[in-house]
This record gives sequence, C-alpha cells and structure tokens, in this order.
Amino acid sequence: MTIPRLVEEAPPTRAAVETDWCSLEPEAKRERLLAAAGEVFAREGLDAPMPAVAAAAGAGVASVYRQFPSKHELLAALVARRFEQAEQAAEQAALSDGDRWTALTEMLYALVERQWADDFLGEARIAVADHPDVIEAAAHAATSIEALLCDARAEGRLRADATTLDLRLVFAATRAAKQVEPKAWPRMLELMIDALDSHQRA
Repeated sequence: MTIPRLVEEAPPTRAAVETDWCSLEPEAKRERLLAAAGEVFAREGLDAPMPAVAAAAGAGVASVYRQFPSKHELLAALVARRFEQAEQAAEQAALSDGDRWTALTEMLYALVERQWADDFLGEARIAVADHPDVIEAAAHAATSIEALLCDARAEGRLRADATTLDLRLVFAATRAAKQVEPKAWPRMLELMIDALDSHQRA
C-alpha cells in the first residue's frame, strides 16, 4: 500500500523566543519551555542539563524550575503532551470524512512522522511511565484510539484482532527502524500497515 501523505506542518520558528520572557503569561512560559525542551532533548539526548533548556527558551534556570521542579517533571509533561496529541489525532480521525481505514492510516503516518522528529520520547516514556499525569494521558489516548479502531474493524478493512497494542508495536518498530537506516521509517510503517490490512490477508 502507499502511505497517504498529509500536509506537512510548518517547521517551528525561534521567532517567539525574541519575546521577553517576563512579558509572557504563565501558560505561555510553560509552552515555550516545553517547545525548547523538545528541541534540546531531541538534539542532545535526555542527559541534556536544565540550563540548556533554559537557554533555548530565553529564560533563567530558576524560571524553568518554577514551572517544572525537576527534569522528571519536565519529561513527564512532554510525554503527557504527546499522548494528548495522539488522543486529539484519534478524535479528529474519527470525525473526518471518508472511511475509518483511511483516517486511521493517515493518523498513523502523522504520529510516526512526529515521533521520528523527537525520537527521545520513547526513552522518556519509559523513564516517567509511573507519573500520574502520564498514566492519565495514556489512558485517555488509548480510549480514543480504541474507538477509532473499533470503527475501522466494523468496516471490515482493519483486521478483526487488531488492538491498541498493535499500534504500540507499530510505533516501536518504526522507532527501531531508525537504528538500521535513519530514513527507513516510512518503509517500516508501510509494512506494518499492510499487516493490519485485512485485504492483504485475503
């Protein structure tokens, strides 16, 4: 099968950092720190120090710790945000026009492409798996994704035994493919989607 391409999002801009930190509202400060942390950890790995995150956000180190008392809390917020985005993607897919199989595969492509850009979150998820916010966000995401899978199974295109665990395997496999060939994830995703397609098994 050919993986449907979505409209690519514009790359993040650093222009927002030009805004003075002190002029930002608390929620805007939190969002800037999360964006900066994502960039820093993607570039330097999870061992990157909090001062590096502060510098990327144009903030002082103390300001980072006021928002996130520890790196563990910061990582938990990043991972919870990723689950929230997955939940939103599944809900949007469920409401989209057309068949649920197409909506599902487009959602998978978008999520895996985003995962490829911030591969560090796979490791981060393990580190913060027991955090209450992560547990709650993961549960909400699983509920929304399962609802989409249920609709796709009912249409008959998605294999009848497909579960949310299978999608976790898709994400794990595409992440692992990067270790073999950095740009091989689309091929791995195509193979994994074919394995979920009941038409391929007929």
